[in-house]
Amino acid sequence: MADLPKRELGRTGLQVTMLGYGAMELRGVPRGREVTEAQAETILHAVLDAGINYIDTSIDYGLSEERIGRYIADRRSEYYLASKCGCVVGATPAPRGQRNPHVFTRDNITAGVEQSLVRMKTDYLDVLQFHASPSKQTLEEHDALDAVLALKRAGKVRGDIFIGATLGSEQ
Repeated sequence: MADLPKRELGRTGLQVTMLGYGAMELRGVPRGREVTEAQAETILHAVLDAGINYIDTSIDYGLSEERIGRYIADRRSEYYLASKCGCVVGATPAPRGQRNPHVFTRDNITAGVEQSLVRMKTDYLDVLQFHASPSKQTLEEHDALDAVLALKRAGKVRGDIFIGATLGSEQ
């Protein structure tokens, strides 16, 4: 395994490799190109074998979470796992070029994290981000911060809580 340079992720205390792996392209069709199961397995093991210790995914990334669970759950101690919340559980993928809606209610956030944990065969996420950059007002209106804090208290999100959001630019 390579010894890649690491930096602290923000103020989280997590020492992550400067090169992380964004697992969006593992999603497959219809939103991405065809990726076979063998290719997904090879990619994920190559990421870890190269020394990368930060993997970012999302419910919105199609098969990505299932593939992470299927192929590298047994190597969970080797990487930090980041996912996103606010993605609608059970939504069908939006057509190419469009974005799925995001809902930042307590119930949807909790259901999304629970689903992600099952799919990725893990008990916890190291980083949880709000997908699609919701406004402070949206987060406050729907108790989103309290939902994330409850997930932390339950041990489903590790470490201190730092507020982060993503642009959600997948198309």
